[in-house]
Amino acid sequence: MKVLDDFDFTERRVEANEELDVVAWAENNGWLVRKLQWIGRRSAPDRLFAGYGQLLLIEMKRKGKTPSRDGRLSEGQKEEFKRFAAVGVTVHVFYDGESAISFLKSRMTGLLV
Repeated sequence: MKVLDDFDFTERRVEANEELDVVAWAENNGWLVRKLQWIGRRSAPDRLFAGYGQLLLIEMKRKGKTPSRDGRLSEGQKEEFKRFAAVGVTVHVFYDGESAISFLKSRMTGLLV
């Protein structure tokens, strides 16, 4: 069987894998992590990270193969994240696990006594 000329052999990381890498790191470093899902609504951020006196909302995206799926927020996510912004809450969006972990490290400013 001949491989098609347009077949793409590049290695891909699934968004869920990146997200789970961040979750594992965070839980091993003192963060409490919960998966989010709204009842009767769509477009919840992926995870809530609680620790070091903070609550952080994080959405993980991945670069896609097609321009329509290239790490973009859905229209529902854009609207939901605007609702959070209107009440002073930022939903942090990351495209790889390393960036999300670096962000969490930067928020570990003090230890709870």
